[in-house]
Amino acid sequence: MPQCRPRKRWFALISLFRHSLASLCLALLLSACSMAELERIATEGDQSTEAVSAVGIQATPTESLGKQPLLKPETEVRGGQMSVTGLGGAFRRLAAGAVADVVLVRPVAVAGVDDLLYILDADQKAVFVYDLETRLFTRVIEIALNLSGEPASLFVSKDHSFFVCDPLGKKVLQFSAEGTLLQTYQDASNLSRPISVLVDEISKNVYVADGSFSHVVVFNPFGKAIRAIGRRGSGPGYFRAITGMGVSQDGLVILDRLELPVQVFTWEGAFRYAFGEGEVTYPLAVAVDREQRFYVSDQIDNAIHVYQDARPLLTYGGSGSSPGRFRMATSLWVKGDRLYVADSLNRRVQILKINPQAEDAGMGLAP
Repeated sequence: MPQCRPRKRWFALISLFRHSLASLCLALLLSACSMAELERIATEGDQSTEAVSAVGIQATPTESLGKQPLLKPETEVRGGQMSVTGLGGAFRRLAAGAVADVVLVRPVAVAGVDDLLYILDADQKAVFVYDLETRLFTRVIEIALNLSGEPASLFVSKDHSFFVCDPLGKKVLQFSAEGTLLQTYQDASNLSRPISVLVDEISKNVYVADGSFSHVVVFNPFGKAIRAIGRRGSGPGYFRAITGMGVSQDGLVILDRLELPVQVFTWEGAFRYAFGEGEVTYPLAVAVDREQRFYVSDQIDNAIHVYQDARPLLTYGGSGSSPGRFRMATSLWVKGDRLYVADSLNRRVQILKINPQAEDAGMGLAP
C-alpha cells in the first residue's frame, strides 16, 4: 500500500494544474472584453426575464420594419437639486456639492402648466415643482398639515394654483402656487371618497370623481356642489368603480374598472361615446394629446393603451423597471410631444417622447 502514495500526489498536482490553467484562460478572456460587453453579459438574464413578464407585449422596438414608433423613452426624474438664487444659495450649493436635494419616494400624480411639472408624492405628502427647462426643482410644498390621510390625484390650473384630493378627509384642497390653502371643496351628502379632480378652465367649475358613490360631483368656483354626472349602474353613462378622469376636445373622460373602461361626456354631463371594453381591464389614468390620441394606463398589465377615434392603436410598455416599462402608472400628463408618467412603484416619473412623424402608430411597440 505505501507505493500508492506518490501516485496520489501526482494526481493532486495534475488536478491543481488543470484548475489553475482554466482560471488563467477565463481571466484572459474577460480581460479582452470591454466593460460594456461584461455589463451586457451580466444583465442578459434580467432582460430576458423582464421581457417575459409582459405577456403578449413585444419587448423590442421594430425600427427594422421601417416604421417609426409612436412612443420612445427619453429620460426620467427620480429626484434632483433645488434651484438656488443669490450668493447665499450659491455658497450652499458649493458646500453641499452634487447631493440631491429632492428624492422621490412614491410619486402618484403628475400635472403641469407652462414649463413646470408638478409631482405629488404620497409618502412624503408633498408637491414638488420641477422646471422642465433647467431640470431643477423650484419649490417643495408641504401639504401634510392640511390632509386627513394619504393624498391622491393632482390638477394644476392655468393660474398655477393646484388641486389635491384627500380621500380620507372627504374633500378636495386648492392651494396657491406658493402652497397657501385657498379653497376646500366638500359635500357631506354627495362626496364620500374623492379620488380624482380636474377643472374646466372656461367655466372654472371643479369636477370631482367619487370612488364610493360612483358619480362625479361638479362644484362651482366658490366651493358649492351644483350637480352630479352619472350614477351607479350598468351601461353607457353609468359607473360602478370610477378610477380616474381626464380632459379631451370632446369633453370629460371618465375611467371605470367595473363598467365601460373609458367613457366620454360633455362638460354638462351628456354621454357621448365609450371604448376600451375587453382591452383595458383596470384603467388608472388617462391623458390626451393634441392629435386626440388617448393614452390609458392599465394596472393589470402595467401598459399604456393608446386609442384614436375610439379605436386601439397600440399597447406600450409592460411590467418592469427598465426605460419604457412600468410598475403602477398611476398618473399621465401630456405637454406638446412629451408624455409624463408617474411610475409610482419604480419611484420615478418617466418622460416619453411622442413621435409626430410616426408612420404607423400601430408599430409603436414596447421597448
